[in-house]
Amino acid sequence: YWGTPIPIIYCDDCEAVPVPEDQLPVVLPEDVEFTGHGSPLKDIPEFINAPCPKCGKDARRETDTFDTFVESSWYFARYACPDNANAMLDERARYWLPVDLYIGGIEHAILHLLYARFFHKVMRDEGLVDSPEPFGKLLTQGMVLKDGTKMSKSKGNTVDPQSLIDRYGADTVRLFTMQAAPPEQSLEWSDSAVEGAYRFLKRLWARVQEHAGGGETLALDRSALTDGQKALRHAVYGTLNKVSDDMGRRFTFNNVVSANMELLNELNRFDDVSE
Repeated sequence: YWGTPIPIIYCDDCEAVPVPEDQLPVVLPEDVEFTGHGSPLKDIPEFINAPCPKCGKDARRETDTFDTFVESSWYFARYACPDNANAMLDERARYWLPVDLYIGGIEHAILHLLYARFFHKVMRDEGLVDSPEPFGKLLTQGMVLKDGTKMSKSKGNTVDPQSLIDRYGADTVRLFTMQAAPPEQSLEWSDSAVEGAYRFLKRLWARVQEHAGGGETLALDRSALTDGQKALRHAVYGTLNKVSDDMGRRFTFNNVVSANMELLNELNRFDDVSE
Protein backbone atom coordinates (compact mmCIF):
# COMPACT_ATOMS: atom_id res chain seq x y z
CA TYR A 1 0.00 0.00 0.00
CA TRP A 2 2.74 2.47 0.95
CA GLY A 3 4.14 4.02 -2.19
CA THR A 4 3.29 5.62 -5.50
CA PRO A 5 0.39 3.84 -7.25
CA ILE A 6 1.18 2.20 -10.58
CA PRO A 7 -1.30 3.85 -13.00
CA ILE A 8 -2.41 0.74 -14.90
CA ILE A 9 -5.91 -0.70 -15.34
CA TYR A 10 -6.39 -4.35 -16.34
CA CYS A 11 -9.20 -5.17 -18.75
CA ASP A 12 -10.19 -8.69 -19.85
CA ASP A 13 -10.45 -7.48 -23.45
CA CYS A 14 -7.82 -4.73 -23.68
CA GLU A 15 -5.34 -6.21 -21.17
CA ALA A 16 -3.05 -3.66 -19.43
CA VAL A 17 -4.15 -0.09 -20.19
CA PRO A 18 -2.40 3.07 -18.83
CA VAL A 19 -4.54 5.47 -16.84
CA PRO A 20 -5.16 8.56 -19.07
CA GLU A 21 -3.09 11.61 -18.22
CA ASP A 22 -6.16 13.70 -17.37
CA GLN A 23 -7.03 11.15 -14.64
CA LEU A 24 -3.64 11.38 -12.94
CA PRO A 25 -2.53 11.25 -10.23
CA VAL A 26 -4.09 8.05 -8.92
CA VAL A 27 -4.78 8.86 -5.27
CA LEU A 28 -4.65 6.11 -2.66
CA PRO A 29 -7.60 5.87 -0.25
CA GLU A 30 -6.82 6.92 3.32
CA ASP A 31 -9.63 5.02 5.04
CA VAL A 32 -7.69 1.75 5.03
CA GLU A 33 -7.76 -1.21 7.39
CA PHE A 34 -4.44 -3.06 7.61
CA THR A 35 -4.62 -6.78 8.32
CA GLY A 36 -0.99 -7.68 7.69
CA HIS A 37 -1.95 -9.99 4.83
CA GLY A 38 -1.06 -8.42 1.51
CA SER A 39 -2.18 -5.10 0.11
CA PRO A 40 -5.37 -3.73 1.69
CA LEU A 41 -6.28 -2.15 -1.65
CA LYS A 42 -7.51 -5.55 -2.86
CA ASP A 43 -10.28 -5.36 -0.25
CA ILE A 44 -11.50 -1.88 -1.30
CA PRO A 45 -13.88 -2.25 -4.25
CA GLU A 46 -14.29 1.53 -4.62
CA PHE A 47 -10.60 1.71 -5.49
CA ILE A 48 -9.92 -1.50 -7.35
CA ASN A 49 -13.00 -1.40 -9.63
CA ALA A 50 -12.66 1.05 -12.51
CA PRO A 51 -13.86 1.33 -16.11
CA CYS A 52 -11.40 0.45 -18.84
CA PRO A 53 -10.04 3.68 -20.40
CA LYS A 54 -10.21 2.05 -23.85
CA CYS A 55 -13.54 0.17 -24.07
CA GLY A 56 -15.37 1.37 -20.96
CA LYS A 57 -16.04 -2.14 -19.64
CA ASP A 58 -15.56 -3.10 -16.00
CA ALA A 59 -11.87 -3.49 -15.20
CA ARG A 60 -9.46 -3.60 -12.24
CA ARG A 61 -6.79 -1.18 -11.04
CA GLU A 62 -3.26 -2.30 -10.32
CA THR A 63 -2.87 -2.63 -6.53
CA ASP A 64 0.92 -2.74 -6.44
CA THR A 65 3.00 0.41 -5.94
CA PHE A 66 6.33 1.61 -7.28
CA ASP A 67 9.53 1.04 -5.37
CA THR A 68 10.09 3.48 -2.51
CA PHE A 69 12.99 4.97 -4.47
CA VAL A 70 10.32 6.79 -6.49
CA GLU A 71 9.51 8.92 -3.42
CA SER A 72 12.97 9.12 -1.86
CA SER A 73 14.55 10.30 -5.10
CA TRP A 74 12.93 13.74 -5.15
CA TYR A 75 11.41 14.47 -1.70
CA PHE A 76 14.10 17.07 -0.98
CA ALA A 77 12.76 19.20 -3.83
CA ARG A 78 9.18 18.90 -2.60
CA TYR A 79 10.16 19.94 0.93
CA ALA A 80 11.03 23.38 -0.46
CA CYS A 81 7.39 24.12 -1.37
CA PRO A 82 5.04 21.42 -0.02
CA ASP A 83 1.96 23.64 -0.17
CA ASN A 84 2.25 24.41 -3.89
CA ALA A 85 -0.24 22.42 -5.99
CA ASN A 86 1.99 22.93 -9.04
CA ALA A 87 4.81 20.89 -7.50
CA MET A 88 8.26 22.50 -7.79
CA LEU A 89 7.24 25.46 -9.97
CA ASP A 90 8.04 27.77 -7.11
CA GLU A 91 10.59 30.48 -6.28
CA ARG A 92 11.30 28.74 -2.97
CA ALA A 93 12.45 25.61 -4.79
CA ARG A 94 14.65 27.72 -7.04
CA TYR A 95 16.13 29.35 -3.93
CA TRP A 96 16.80 26.15 -1.93
CA LEU A 97 17.97 23.82 -4.72
CA PRO A 98 20.36 22.21 -5.24
CA VAL A 99 20.78 20.84 -1.72
CA ASP A 100 24.04 22.19 -0.28
CA LEU A 101 25.07 18.98 1.49
CA TYR A 102 23.62 15.47 1.29
CA ILE A 103 24.48 13.13 4.17
CA GLY A 104 23.59 9.49 3.70
CA GLY A 105 24.57 5.95 4.59
CA ILE A 106 27.13 4.09 2.51
CA GLU A 107 24.60 1.44 1.47
CA HIS A 108 22.62 4.15 -0.35
CA ALA A 109 25.65 5.70 -2.00
CA ILE A 110 25.04 4.00 -5.34
CA LEU A 111 21.41 3.21 -6.16
CA HIS A 112 19.65 5.97 -4.25
CA LEU A 113 21.99 8.69 -5.47
CA LEU A 114 21.75 7.44 -9.05
CA TYR A 115 17.96 7.48 -8.88
CA ALA A 116 17.99 10.95 -7.32
CA ARG A 117 20.10 12.23 -10.22
CA PHE A 118 17.81 10.51 -12.77
CA PHE A 119 14.68 12.04 -11.26
CA HIS A 120 16.25 15.47 -10.84
CA LYS A 121 17.36 15.62 -14.46
CA VAL A 122 13.89 14.56 -15.62
CA MET A 123 12.37 17.34 -13.48
CA ARG A 124 14.92 19.76 -14.94
CA ASP A 125 13.96 18.73 -18.47
CA GLU A 126 10.28 19.21 -17.54
CA GLY A 127 11.03 22.72 -16.24
CA LEU A 128 10.18 21.88 -12.62
CA VAL A 129 13.67 22.71 -11.27
CA ASP A 130 16.50 24.86 -12.54
CA SER A 131 19.61 23.12 -11.23
CA PRO A 132 21.32 20.34 -13.24
CA GLU A 133 22.32 18.34 -10.15
CA PRO A 134 20.29 17.58 -6.98
CA PHE A 135 23.17 17.96 -4.48
CA GLY A 136 26.16 20.24 -4.22
CA LYS A 137 28.26 18.11 -1.87
CA LEU A 138 28.00 14.56 -0.53
CA LEU A 139 29.06 13.06 2.80
CA THR A 140 28.70 9.29 2.86
CA GLN A 141 28.57 7.77 6.34
CA GLY A 142 30.20 4.47 7.21
CA MET A 143 28.43 1.62 8.96
CA VAL A 144 28.41 0.68 12.64
CA LEU A 145 30.19 -2.64 13.25
CA LYS A 146 30.17 -5.00 16.22
CA ASP A 147 33.12 -7.40 16.48
CA GLY A 148 34.03 -6.56 12.91
CA THR A 149 30.57 -7.36 11.52
CA LYS A 150 27.84 -5.01 10.34
CA MET A 151 25.11 -4.66 12.94
CA SER A 152 21.97 -6.49 11.86
CA LYS A 153 18.76 -7.49 13.62
CA SER A 154 18.81 -10.81 11.76
CA LYS A 155 22.29 -11.55 13.16
CA GLY A 156 21.30 -10.48 16.66
CA ASN A 157 24.41 -8.31 17.10
CA THR A 158 22.74 -4.93 17.46
CA VAL A 159 23.39 -2.66 20.43
CA ASP A 160 20.43 -0.86 21.96
CA PRO A 161 21.65 2.71 22.60
CA GLN A 162 18.78 3.35 25.00
CA SER A 163 20.43 1.36 27.81
CA LEU A 164 23.64 3.37 27.34
CA ILE A 165 21.66 6.62 27.25
CA ASP A 166 19.94 5.65 30.49
CA ARG A 167 23.32 4.90 32.09
CA TYR A 168 25.58 7.61 30.68
CA GLY A 169 23.28 10.16 29.01
CA ALA A 170 22.67 10.96 25.33
CA ASP A 171 25.60 13.38 25.11
CA THR A 172 28.04 10.59 25.99
CA VAL A 173 26.68 8.32 23.27
CA ARG A 174 26.81 11.15 20.73
CA LEU A 175 30.38 11.98 21.73
CA PHE A 176 31.49 8.38 21.34
CA THR A 177 29.94 7.99 17.89
CA MET A 178 31.69 11.18 16.72
CA GLN A 179 35.02 10.24 18.28
CA ALA A 180 35.23 6.58 17.23
CA ALA A 181 35.96 7.13 13.54
CA PRO A 182 35.79 9.69 10.71
CA PRO A 183 32.20 9.85 9.45
CA GLU A 184 33.02 8.27 6.09
CA GLN A 185 34.57 5.19 7.71
CA SER A 186 32.94 2.30 9.54
CA LEU A 187 32.65 2.62 13.30
CA GLU A 188 33.58 -0.31 15.55
CA TRP A 189 31.28 -0.31 18.57
CA SER A 190 33.00 -0.54 21.97
CA ASP A 191 31.29 -0.33 25.35
CA SER A 192 34.62 0.48 27.03
CA ALA A 193 35.14 3.42 24.67
CA VAL A 194 31.72 4.74 25.68
CA GLU A 195 32.95 4.67 29.29
CA GLY A 196 35.99 6.73 28.20
CA ALA A 197 33.76 9.33 26.57
CA TYR A 198 31.75 9.53 29.78
CA ARG A 199 34.89 10.16 31.88
CA PHE A 200 36.00 12.92 29.51
CA LEU A 201 32.65 14.72 29.74
CA LYS A 202 32.76 14.51 33.54
CA ARG A 203 36.25 16.10 33.56
CA LEU A 204 35.10 18.76 31.10
CA TRP A 205 32.01 19.55 33.18
CA ALA A 206 34.10 19.85 36.36
CA ARG A 207 36.51 22.24 34.64
CA VAL A 208 33.69 24.42 33.30
CA GLN A 209 32.00 24.54 36.70
CA GLU A 210 35.31 25.53 38.32
CA HIS A 211 35.78 28.32 35.80
CA ALA A 212 32.19 29.53 36.11
CA GLY A 213 32.52 29.69 39.89
CA GLY A 214 35.76 31.65 39.77
CA GLY A 215 34.09 35.03 39.93
CA GLU A 216 34.10 37.96 37.57
CA THR A 217 36.43 37.76 34.56
CA LEU A 218 38.75 40.77 34.36
CA ALA A 219 39.66 42.54 31.14
CA LEU A 220 42.67 40.90 29.50
CA ASP A 221 45.96 42.81 29.42
CA ARG A 222 47.90 40.90 26.78
CA SER A 223 51.11 42.81 27.50
CA ALA A 224 51.13 41.42 31.04
CA LEU A 225 50.83 37.75 30.03
CA THR A 226 53.60 35.35 31.01
CA ASP A 227 55.13 32.97 28.48
CA GLY A 228 53.03 30.12 29.90
CA GLN A 229 49.83 32.15 29.67
CA LYS A 230 50.62 33.15 26.09
CA ALA A 231 51.24 29.51 25.15
CA LEU A 232 47.93 28.45 26.69
CA ARG A 233 46.08 31.28 24.98
CA HIS A 234 47.68 30.23 21.69
CA ALA A 235 46.50 26.65 22.31
CA VAL A 236 42.92 27.84 22.96
CA TYR A 237 42.70 29.89 19.78
CA GLY A 238 44.49 27.22 17.78
CA THR A 239 41.87 24.71 18.92
CA LEU A 240 39.05 27.10 18.02
CA ASN A 241 40.46 27.53 14.53
CA LYS A 242 41.03 23.80 14.02
CA VAL A 243 37.61 22.81 15.34
CA SER A 244 35.85 25.38 13.15
CA ASP A 245 37.58 24.00 10.05
CA ASP A 246 37.07 20.35 11.02
CA MET A 247 33.35 20.91 11.57
CA GLY A 248 32.48 23.45 8.89
CA ARG A 249 34.62 22.24 5.98
CA ARG A 250 36.05 18.79 6.58
CA PHE A 251 33.31 17.15 8.74
CA THR A 252 36.01 15.26 10.67
CA PHE A 253 34.13 15.24 13.96
CA ASN A 254 36.56 12.73 15.47
CA ASN A 255 39.32 15.35 15.14
CA VAL A 256 37.05 17.88 16.86
CA VAL A 257 36.71 15.61 19.89
CA SER A 258 40.43 14.80 19.96
CA ALA A 259 41.39 18.48 19.77
CA ASN A 260 39.12 19.34 22.70
CA MET A 261 40.53 16.45 24.73
CA GLU A 262 44.07 17.73 24.10
CA LEU A 263 43.06 21.26 25.07
CA LEU A 264 41.45 20.06 28.30
CA ASN A 265 44.66 18.21 29.16
CA GLU A 266 46.66 21.41 28.59
CA LEU A 267 44.26 23.40 30.76
CA ASN A 268 44.52 20.85 33.56
CA ARG A 269 48.35 20.79 33.36
CA PHE A 270 48.61 24.58 33.45
CA ASP A 271 49.55 26.01 36.85
CA ASP A 272 48.86 29.73 36.81
CA VAL A 273 50.15 30.19 40.37
CA SER A 274 53.71 29.13 39.51
CA GLU A 275 53.63 31.39 36.52
